[in-house]
Amino acid sequence: MEDHQRALIGRMVEHLDLYASSQTSLPKLVEDLRGLFEASDPRELGIRDSFQWLWAELDMENDLRTEPWAPAGSADDVRLAEVIDALRSWATRVATGELPA
Repeated sequence: MEDHQRALIGRMVEHLDLYASSQTSLPKLVEDLRGLFEASDPRELGIRDSFQWLWAELDMENDLRTEPWAPAGSADDVRLAEVIDALRSWATRVATGELPA
């Protein structure tokens, strides 16, 4: 992975921090993380797959909070916090050149 790709992945942590400080919404976070990932265009399958799994979990939690079809009470705040922590850890590791397990 090249330096500019790692820098884009590293910027995900900034967006996660904005969400944690209530300076951005969950739907915007989901959109921004996807955009940064697509812009980074990693070729490594392990990086792509691990992000996809984490991002899908985040997107699901977002949908459970924002979509009219979502059953009331189906959103899980604990799960959302776990996914955000996992995404922060993933982005930090990938930005420093460590391949995800």
